Formats: sequence, structure tokens, C-alpha cells
Amino acid sequence: MSRCENQQVTCPRCGASQETKVFVSVNGGRIKSAADRIVDGSWGALSCLKCGAEYHRPAPRLFSDLPGRLWLVRYDDAERGRYSMREEEANTIFEREWIERPPASIRDQALSMQRRICFGPAQLREKLLLRRHGLDDRMVECLKLVLMREYASDLFAFGPAEFYVHQVEPGGFGMVAVSIGERHQIFELKVERLTFEEIAQDAERFREAFPELFTNLYVSASRYVTELEAEKVPQSVR
Repeated sequence: MSRCENQQVTCPRCGASQETKVFVSVNGGRIKSAADRIVDGSWGALSCLKCGAEYHRPAPRLFSDLPGRLWLVRYDDAERGRYSMREEEANTIFEREWIERPPASIRDQALSMQRRICFGPAQLREKLLLRRHGLDDRMVECLKLVLMREYASDLFAFGPAEFYVHQVEPGGFGMVAVSIGERHQIFELKVERLTFEEIAQDAERFREAFPELFTNLYVSASRYVTELEAEKVPQSVR
């Protein structure tokens, strides 16, 4: 079920705070528009009572959709370095809330749910965007690994960086490279659908090189942002 709580939020323009209801968890099976609104940026929109500026409430920490077979936990960006710990924590919560406690009918459905964790609202939006278009997020992250390799020299001056999909079209993806530390946009690029399909056809080789993307809850190329890990990218798709 969805859960709200009253929280103090702060306007990024004038610094004024106000109390408002914030969705801590969202049942996407009940609130059908939730995923699309999170992706499109209209979810949680709020006007400052002092200066009138538009900003957003904190993104939900949990998005679950039993009929849609998705269970997605969002942690703060600051927690990213502890992703292994957060994976264990999320697995424990899921087992308790969806496997141990519910009746058999719910438990059977829950076993087929896709479990994921992410960090920050940008990763949450991207996961829901990929789901909207029926894209395998594991293969999208493999695509990002290839891009990290290809654009290594362009990204070097900005330190650790990552790619996000912000647009999906029939012919390909609109993506952006962002520095992990400062969240600075470095450049945008278009990736043809054919490139993605070629990578998807090479899934087993990626699975061998990067097994955590296929077995763990944190499905993100950002697990492998070092040059050493980039060397594992299969030669056939570089």
C-alpha cells in the first residue's frame, strides 16, 4: 500500500520551509499514473508558500507494483558507496514483507517480482522509464559500460562519471553523461537502437564479465567505474 507522512520541506530558491504530505512509498498497482508522473517530473510538484517557486517533494523511497512485478527501493545518493549493505538490507525487507508474512497467494506473486535498489531520484526515474518501454535494465547498464569505454578520454577530466537514459524513441535512446560527484552534465548523445540490440545479443558474455548486474539488486554500470573494470567489456561490442 502507499504511505504518506508529514515532512518539512525547504524551498531551494528562498530557503523557506513548509510542512506538506510526502509519499514515502507508492503502490504503483493502485496509483496507475504514479510511474509516468515520476518519469515525467510532475510527481510531488509543490509551490513555495513564501516566494511561489515551483519545486518537488522528496521522491518516494519505495515503488512497488505487484501486478506489474516490480519492487524498487530508492536510497539517498549519499548511500551509494554502501550499495552492498543496502542490497542485503533490501533483500531482508523483501523476504520479511513479501515472503514470510503474506498469504500463499501473495507470496507466489511476489516471487516473480523484479527486485531492484537505486540511489537518488535520477536513478529512480530512469528505472521507471526503462520499465515503461519494456527495456531490460541489465542490458541498458551493459550498454553504459560500453559507452564508458568508448568515451573514457572525454570523461577523464570530470572524474567518475555515469550515463543516464532520459529519452526512449523507436530508433534509439537519448542519453546524458553526468559527473557522479558534482552531478554536472558533461554531454548528451544519441545511441541507435541497433547498438543496444547488438549488446543484448551478447548478453551471456556480459553476464560472465559482470555477474553482479544479473544477480544483484543494484543493477547499475556505476558498480564498475574504474578503468580496470572497463577492460572486461567484451571485445565484440567495443
